[in-house]
Amino acid sequence: MRRIFADFEIFERRLGAPGVFVKARKPEGYKPTDLSSISLCSVVLGRRTKDIPDLKDMPLARRLMIRLLSSKARWLLPGTLLNLLEKRYLT
Repeated sequence: MRRIFADFEIFERRLGAPGVFVKARKPEGYKPTDLSSISLCSVVLGRRTKDIPDLKDMPLARRLMIRLLSSKARWLLPGTLLNLLEKRYLT
């Protein structure tokens, strides 16, 4: 996180579950940091990647599971299984 926001003035930072909160501002004379060497977590692929993936690159099983969890048919799944699938595919 420090490398990603190295070119910003950070005023406040809170690390906590399930994410990170940062209050920052671009300084005058802003020059963006090169982020090409940092792998970020991709919601599309469900893993870290250096490239920006297209939705068509999403694995079929992940695409189908997200579609199921977003549909009205999700009520057919038992609560425990639904919670596990949501944690894996929607976070």
